[in-house]
Amino acid sequence: MLLLIRLIEYTRLHDQMDSGIPLPKSSTTIINWIVPLYRESSTAVQDYFKHLPFRIHLNFDLWSAPKHCSYLGIVGHWVTAQGVLHSATLGFHRFHGPHSGYNIAQVLLQVLDNLEIPEKIGYIITDNATNNDSALAELGKMLEKRSIVFNPETSWIRCFGYVINLVVKGFLWGSNWEAFKTNIAHNIDILKEGERLQTWRKKGPMGKLHNIGIWILRTRQRRN
Repeated sequence: MLLLIRLIEYTRLHDQMDSGIPLPKSSTTIINWIVPLYRESSTAVQDYFKHLPFRIHLNFDLWSAPKHCSYLGIVGHWVTAQGVLHSATLGFHRFHGPHSGYNIAQVLLQVLDNLEIPEKIGYIITDNATNNDSALAELGKMLEKRSIVFNPETSWIRCFGYVINLVVKGFLWGSNWEAFKTNIAHNIDILKEGERLQTWRKKGPMGKLHNIGIWILRTRQRRN
């Protein structure tokens, strides 16, 4: 984000955007505009949720982008006093470290605290991944320390679409379809990857550096 803001300091950008409207020439000016607006908007959102008569229900998912970055998206669903259903993105956070339940719970609680709604949380919808199970358990412990009632077992709803997806895959590929899929992909790619690494190794030090980079990027834990 900071890199995007700093684009305003490039004179070529000003020349290309010659719109007749004077643009700031310092990224500090842009930041000074954004920060107060963000704080004002955050206060308005907090006040809005504070006066909601009903609970706010969540669904979240952890996703890894092709550029080897992980993100946690959190969506809220609530009903107003007039009975109108609303849904909105409450958080989209860059996720660092292992995808453990504890780390997920920490990010969730940070979002809830920013909106001042830990006491208003109702049901939470996720897929059946084990780290989501442990995330809700950890979140329950964190809220319990604040004397906030939250039962991870009764508040967790499994995504029905994800369940259907598992059923279809099990029907097509058998009960151990994950191992089958991994085995197929491994058999197809292992020869190509081996040949590719051997070719790079012939390039000397740069080739070895390339292969080290491939080894590091192979898992999220090494990248982080």
